Amino acid sequence: MMAARKRKLVAEPRERPAPPEEKIARLLGMLLVKDIKKKTDQVPLLRGVGFTVTEVADMLGMQENHVRVADHHGRKKR
Repeated sequence: MMAARKRKLVAEPRERPAPPEEKIARLLGMLLVKDIKKKTDQVPLLRGVGFTVTEVADMLGMQENHVRVADHHGRKKR
């Protein structure tokens, strides 16, 4: 009979809380686009006020590549 292997429990790294400035910036960004229904229409506004692709992707729950494409199409419309 083979003995069952014991699995080591590995603690997952904890996320660091966001600094207050980042929380305020995210809140202001969300207020900017709150009345816009489509996420793809929100992207160019958030990018235009200075949010990075990664930040916009996190805020809207999108993939970074999708954010880049939506930003390109949004700027092209203007």
